[in-house]
Amino acid sequence: MDPDRPLKIPARDLDRLLASIGVMNRQDWKQSWLDRDIQTVGRDLWAPGTSADWLWCLALPLLTLAERRAGMHRSLIGLSALPGCGKTTLGAWLEVAAAAIGLSFQVVSIDDFYLSSPALDQSMQGNPWGVPRAIPGSHELQLMALALDAWKSGGQVQFPCFDKALREGRGDRSGWRICDASVVLLEGWFVGCEPLAETDAIDIGSDHLDPPLQEAELRYRSAVQASLKAYRPIWQQLDHLWQIKAPDLNAPSLWKRQQNDSQQRLRGAGLPDDELRNFIRMVSSAIPSISFDLADADVVFSADAQRNLRSLQLRD
Repeated sequence: MDPDRPLKIPARDLDRLLASIGVMNRQDWKQSWLDRDIQTVGRDLWAPGTSADWLWCLALPLLTLAERRAGMHRSLIGLSALPGCGKTTLGAWLEVAAAAIGLSFQVVSIDDFYLSSPALDQSMQGNPWGVPRAIPGSHELQLMALALDAWKSGGQVQFPCFDKALREGRGDRSGWRICDASVVLLEGWFVGCEPLAETDAIDIGSDHLDPPLQEAELRYRSAVQASLKAYRPIWQQLDHLWQIKAPDLNAPSLWKRQQNDSQQRLRGAGLPDDELRNFIRMVSSAIPSISFDLADADVVFSADAQRNLRSLQLRD
């Protein structure tokens, strides 16, 4: 990443975002970060060609919000973004940057709260995509709710860890880690998603699919809708919700293939083609596209197919 490259997001939109978190002068704010040498922190974490908007319009406003919240009380910030868009990279950079400036901050994924085996396998039985996890219903929600509630109450808590490489790629719980951070970022691909209204048809928001929804997928969509309702108590704990919105639900197909190719090139490991196709199909069909129009999102960044952040909107 070149932090000095021109931004694609209009300056007036960035000004509105900064004002919403209490920053009234963008130039002074930027200089304050430059004075802390933030542009040199974790530069190797960003993918080559990452636009400077990821730093100046998303990552640093998030850190600014976290810094201000850390001095008040424990705060939970949600980050919702489809698989492959770059949220894991963003989270890794945020943790490194937070450590560099002495900010008590931790990134937690909803994937850390996957059910342990054999409950995870049982929860995924019968899904038409054959995926071993990731669908609403694959997380231990009672544990997540209790852990987040205990943390927000000021306690030192243990969050589970999940290793996706265990059990020949099906994954399993792999231990625990302590969290006593002042601010936690909770990220996931359907964070904040709400179930359909009762008046909505179950096949709504599927025009992008080729081939169209199959009968087994329609049946499982109904089960996913029932599962999504159980996540509401988690979403209600969020103090802020930010979203990186894809241009459509076909974008993760390109993103995940690029991500998988990179993993195979760098680590010699990645998903086989059939498993990758099934995962991509699940992401594009399990949850209707309109469920990703997050009414409760405080900030929504629009990304293009190349993962460039093009615009942002604030909740009215």
